[in-house]
Amino acid sequence: MLGSLLVCFLAVLFQQSLGVYLPRHFAVSLAVGFAVAATFWLLGLLKHPPLFLKGVHPLAAGFCAGLGVHIARFWLR
Repeated sequence: MLGSLLVCFLAVLFQQSLGVYLPRHFAVSLAVGFAVAATFWLLGLLKHPPLFLKGVHPLAAGFCAGLGVHIARFWLR
């Protein structure tokens, strides 16, 4: 539960920061990727990784999440 809230908070924070420099489409995708990677990294430090994703590197999870958002936003136009 706290991990989900952290991802949402970080995604909004990163999107607002990146939105100044990048178009919104790319800022949202990067923000979600950064938020997921940061949350996975933090949960790994706390020794509470997500149950089904224990062996996944935080950067890989962030990349996949950002790519998924990018594809979804591109497809749903």
